[in-house]
Amino acid sequence: MRVFALLAPLIALCACSGARPVRYGEAKFGFAGVIVRGRIITPTGEIQAGKLNINLESESEKYRLPFTPGETTILRIEPDKYRLHPTRSPFGFIQKGLTVEIAGRKFRVPFPRDILRKPPLDAKPTKLIPVGIFEARLLPVKKGRRPKVVIKLDDSIQARRDLVQDMIKKMMDPKTPMKIRSSSISWTRALEQALSALQGEEEAALSYKPGK
Repeated sequence: MRVFALLAPLIALCACSGARPVRYGEAKFGFAGVIVRGRIITPTGEIQAGKLNINLESESEKYRLPFTPGETTILRIEPDKYRLHPTRSPFGFIQKGLTVEIAGRKFRVPFPRDILRKPPLDAKPTKLIPVGIFEARLLPVKKGRRPKVVIKLDDSIQARRDLVQDMIKKMMDPKTPMKIRSSSISWTRALEQALSALQGEEEAALSYKPGK
């Protein structure tokens, strides 16, 4: 009991900064999910050593989404309408800058305004939302200058389609770890629906003709 009493304040602080969604959580009635991937690019090429996080928040829920570099991931969440949001401190305060870790080094960068302006994500029960690929690019270091990191979220139709198709491939690949395969299989219907929705988006974009 005494140990729990000591840990309780720490648990409360972690909740203030955003709960961790269930990674590769299997589909269950009453839950929704998002699909994400991280990408880190250095002057020598793409690497997987690093950490990228963005918060996903509604009026009642706060999540800290880990965008794992080079790995497409299903994260299970509570159904709600969410916005992509800057990360928060352990006390729940909104952080002005975003901390990005690349190959063991931490960089502080401004949170992109275009991400804040994106429309809400409607996470419905048993549905999957492909959020996009969150990228951190370390630019070549100029002499006498500090290293600079540029971040962006690629949520193009193609990027989101790649996420869904990657999860389908994992589901069908016998070399995929059983936990990931089981999770992917449990979301089969949701993955198919996500692909259909993206196809509809693409067709609507192709047929759209702006007025003269």
